Amino acid sequence: MAGKRRFSTEYTMLSILEYLCINSLHTPVSKYHIITKIPGIKQQRQDRVSSIMAKLETSGFIYSITTSSNSTFYQITSKGLEVYSKWVKDFLDFVRSTDI
Repeated sequence: MAGKRRFSTEYTMLSILEYLCINSLHTPVSKYHIITKIPGIKQQRQDRVSSIMAKLETSGFIYSITTSSNSTFYQITSKGLEVYSKWVKDFLDFVRSTDI
């Protein structure tokens, strides 16, 4: 019987960055979309995901778009694509291959 897997903030952050690079390159997505579509993120508290999104945005890896209905959508930046290509992809592949 498998228990809940808990992922570090860093792993969760990099998984979100990966998702935005691979699946949402040209289309901004909502935090709800991110929480429901990324494996393992569903188990994270919404405030934790919000904090991670804010850190990614402050660092310039993603940007947010707020609509007139006060919905917020997120999209990857060129800086986010660059770090994903340079090391994030390899790091996540490594971590997943070791099955931590």
